[in-house]
Amino acid sequence: MTSKSRSLISKCVITAFCGLLVLVYLFPYTWMVMTAFRSPVDSFERPPKFFFQPTLDGVRYLFEVVEFNGYLISSTIVTLVTVLATIVIAVPAAYAVAHVEKNSKSFLIFILVARMIPGIAIVVPVYLLASQFRLLDTYQVLVLMNIAFNLPFAIWLLRSFFIEVHPGLREAALVDGCSEVQVLTLVMSPLVLGGIMATAVFVFIAVWNEFLFALVLSGPHTATAPIAVLGFRTAFGIQWDSMSAAAFLISAPVIVFAFIMQRYLVQGLTMGSIK
Repeated sequence: MTSKSRSLISKCVITAFCGLLVLVYLFPYTWMVMTAFRSPVDSFERPPKFFFQPTLDGVRYLFEVVEFNGYLISSTIVTLVTVLATIVIAVPAAYAVAHVEKNSKSFLIFILVARMIPGIAIVVPVYLLASQFRLLDTYQVLVLMNIAFNLPFAIWLLRSFFIEVHPGLREAALVDGCSEVQVLTLVMSPLVLGGIMATAVFVFIAVWNEFLFALVLSGPHTATAPIAVLGFRTAFGIQWDSMSAAAFLISAPVIVFAFIMQRYLVQGLTMGSIK
């Protein structure tokens, strides 16, 4: 067997293996999307039906009966405000620990330990505090808790991007008369824009899918989209078509946002530095 034949066989094997992995990973999501547009009768067919007459009854039930648009609006408000606030706080903090205060290991360890605390361990004290200050069923408490949990991750991730920028650029800018704020906004931030966007994507995904604090701290006026999924488990069974439609609508903004930001995401994860 020639080397060309062996190379061709290797490529075919690798392609087949990658295709199998893609099939395994995408099958649950594909099945969920199919269930969202199938009638309940088709969903319980045995053997399963892969070809069926699509229907929008599940989606129609979401918006006409459940009023799912209100849940989506709440998720959008909480997510966008949290992502913006987290990035605004994390960028200068990461710049400071990367270039200004290099002996900041204790601070980094502190925020890392704070991030390692599971949410279930503090949800009761947070609920009692929110109740005392009359913050239950408000966007403020949801935003604050999401910022608190995602800020350490954002600082650590952005710090890695800022560290890879040569410190000589900061020193040259300071010699030219720039302040630290000007160095950050005019010099450093444009160089790590890909990293900032990548961090925003990860924070967006984490906040959009957050469930525990939304379950405990939200109410009829601020319940987010993941909370709505609980309503499809009734005494008469699970409404698989509506639940799958809700899951599809919840996942769609994340996919669209990541697709729009993919250029920055790739830049942030592969570059993030000055060569």
